Amino acid sequence: MPAKLLVNIPGQPPYEVPIGNTASIGRTSDNTIALATSQHASRQHAVIRCHNGFQYQIMDLGSRNGTYVNDERVVLPFTLESGTVIRIANAEITFIVEDDLTSDDQAEMTLAVTNVDAVPDVRKVSLLVCDIRGFSTMSEKITPPTLAQFLGSWFREAGNLVHQTNGTIDKFIGDAMLAYWPEREGRPTESEIALDVGRRLLDLANGLTWVGFDTPFRITVALHHGRVTCGNIGVVAQRDATIIGDAVNTVFRLEATSKAVGHSLIFSQDFRDNLPEPPALIDLGEHELKGKRQPVRVYGLAVK
Repeated sequence: MPAKLLVNIPGQPPYEVPIGNTASIGRTSDNTIALATSQHASRQHAVIRCHNGFQYQIMDLGSRNGTYVNDERVVLPFTLESGTVIRIANAEITFIVEDDLTSDDQAEMTLAVTNVDAVPDVRKVSLLVCDIRGFSTMSEKITPPTLAQFLGSWFREAGNLVHQTNGTIDKFIGDAMLAYWPEREGRPTESEIALDVGRRLLDLANGLTWVGFDTPFRITVALHHGRVTCGNIGVVAQRDATIIGDAVNTVFRLEATSKAVGHSLIFSQDFRDNLPEPPALIDLGEHELKGKRQPVRVYGLAVK
């Protein structure tokens, strides 16, 4: 679905910028929208990503002065609607969808992979879900500007770990991130890469405390391997679609069991089977996951 940004900066003529899968906003010239004349904009200030082929989210990247949507500071990734006004430093940026879709249209597009006109791509991937523990409690204690800067920095660093390994961030849902790595020849298995990223995310989090408090910053990571459908969907053939399928549901359900089993990093039998040399493991037994007919065997690392 075509979308664009209408940029208004004082002292400059307004201009439009079309959005692809990703549009970055910041002070340096390598950004999609470069706010070179504003010292109140960070070098990497915010990013807009397209999900599902029709949903766009804006995420602050830990900027000091904040990203504002409809005059409220962005704390978590925020889903944009046509006409939404974004304010960064002295710039006013209006998000515009050229052809608004109804909720029925969106649902039809999401299911369009079953249509003969779609170009689905079924592939094996390793999936990672990373979720922040205790977010709701801490969000009541920390002021929105401070929380926004702290979380923005976390999302930026977590995203960098994924991108450095040629992984893809499929979406952010609240404070959770879904990423995946498809099978590719001539490199370590995608599961080895995903496991390494999961460990590095835990290492990154273990060095943090919630800003202004001594409370440790904690995350959980769940890993799964399976087939997903991705690729071009219906009328959004120019844009990569989100991944869908049972494997996606499974990895989210798996993450939800992490608290019950008492491990920060867990993975499924399918993920274990795709590791050439599995690390030292703890068998956490079979667990019934919502929506799954058969129990799923869950493993954790021997060292938490």
